[in-house]
Amino acid sequence: MAENDKLECLKELQEALRVKFELEQQVEMMPVNLKKEEANLREANEKYLELTEKFNAVTDEVKSLSIRYEDAFQTRTGYEKQMEFLNTQREYEALSKQLDEAKVQEQTLLKQRGSKNAELEKLRAELDEQEKICDEAKAKVDAEREKVSSLLDDANRRLEEMDAKCEEIKGSVISDELYAKFSNIVRKKKGEGIVPVHGQVCMGCDRVLPMQFVIDLRLKQENNEIEYCPYCSRIIWYEKLDDELEKNYIFEQLEPTKSDGKGTVQEDASKSDGDSYDESMGEGFEDF
Repeated sequence: MAENDKLECLKELQEALRVKFELEQQVEMMPVNLKKEEANLREANEKYLELTEKFNAVTDEVKSLSIRYEDAFQTRTGYEKQMEFLNTQREYEALSKQLDEAKVQEQTLLKQRGSKNAELEKLRAELDEQEKICDEAKAKVDAEREKVSSLLDDANRRLEEMDAKCEEIKGSVISDELYAKFSNIVRKKKGEGIVPVHGQVCMGCDRVLPMQFVIDLRLKQENNEIEYCPYCSRIIWYEKLDDELEKNYIFEQLEPTKSDGKGTVQEDASKSDGDSYDESMGEGFEDF
């Protein structure tokens, strides 16, 4: 059987495309850890801002309580000084009541201020701890970003090399249109865009092909043309096996062609350009 330049080229091209698509997947997955670390940093920063807002609010409360406590202190000491100048029992009783209320108010404000000061100290400690967490998260992001940048540079360099290699392999043998279709098949079929046919069986989808179709396939192959599996859309090529082994892949015998005015599959194939491709097998075709 004559060598089919297109098939040989596509087989070699398939290996290069596999490497290229694996690199593209790696590039796509590289930022995953970076995004995770960035999310951790955002969460840490948001918590820090939340604690800062609480700290500032409690600080304002402490300041307000301090002012009110100072007023209560001045009121209480003022009443105590007035006690020295009282002349009647009624005045004494009235001022004593005011003094008691002032003492209660002063003690209440003192306790409230003490409680808020304790809360403020707790928030200050939490802020310090959260600031450390933020710094550590930022350091991880910076390190991961540098790592990803280096890996991406290397991966993109290798991708450029694979693109150049693919162009070199296809040369003038594979048209741009066929290259685009084949690349799409290899990507969709997880690296298997061209597969052999053993007997009547497509080794890509394990479907049995009509015997006449296989005969037409062999004729096209000898004429440096290509064919697609009608079931899985892959490019197929007939691979001759040992006679005994090939019997396991033969399921029918070729019947004589009836003279009904219709062309045979071979005749139809001879009218084709050899690179026929069902467009429905491109984007959106289903895997088998």
